[in-house]
Amino acid sequence: MRLRTVTIGIVAVVLVVLAWSLVAQTQAQNKPAQFLQLTITTVKPSGINDYEEFVKKLNAARDKTGGSPAQLVYAVNLGGPGFTFYAITQWEKWADRDKFPNGGQMLRKVYGEAEAARLQKLQRDAIVNTRSEVYAYDADASLNPRVIDPPAAFINLQRTVLEPGMAGAYAAALAKLKNAEEKAGDKRTIIRRNEIQGGAFVRYQAVIVSKLSDRDVQNPNAGDSLRKIYGNAEATQVQETLNKAIRNRTQVFLAYRPDLSKPKATGGVSSN
Repeated sequence: MRLRTVTIGIVAVVLVVLAWSLVAQTQAQNKPAQFLQLTITTVKPSGINDYEEFVKKLNAARDKTGGSPAQLVYAVNLGGPGFTFYAITQWEKWADRDKFPNGGQMLRKVYGEAEAARLQKLQRDAIVNTRSEVYAYDADASLNPRVIDPPAAFINLQRTVLEPGMAGAYAAALAKLKNAEEKAGDKRTIIRRNEIQGGAFVRYQAVIVSKLSDRDVQNPNAGDSLRKIYGNAEATQVQETLNKAIRNRTQVFLAYRPDLSKPKATGGVSSN
């Protein structure tokens, strides 16, 4: 009888371990990419057609080049300058980025020297300005994180520049906010990241919006959620920290442009 009890206990432990392993594996597979690059490009109104032609031709070259990463393109819909595009490239290990094929080399290989030169000139002449920023995933602050596949129709993107001396306090307060949001049953997917190249003390927050009507959904109030979990005094402290740490904040509402995007990576290794 005692041997049977021990055996049952061992089996139960094994089943629990297996169950946790499956949960951990599922979470790892559904984790957002560790690194994300935003390339923000503003185009001259007169050059919009030329710029879009360039992007489409470049994507066609990417499709024919092994090792090309997926790239999603969103256009500013509200809250920012017109004719502005956000190109999103994601990867898991920093070494992966070094393997990405070069755009100019891809164009020359697929179209030849003359056409590649023409396309690159179209791009240069159409652009007002462009900049790139790289962010690392913050698991402690992200709410209901997941891989977004298919790409979200819209993204509410917030960029926050912090007071340098308050970056650590802001991160701790943000983790508490995420905990309160989670316990309040907030169903939104909010991916939060830290900028690691392109600027210092900058935070990124992307709220995933599947359809425009989702913006009408009443989400739990952040202040109420904090007070319910931490009490009035600590909730007030968290909110004050989050507010005082902000030097500058911008927010744009982005709409997906499938015609300018390459939603799937190209398999194989680039020969470039």
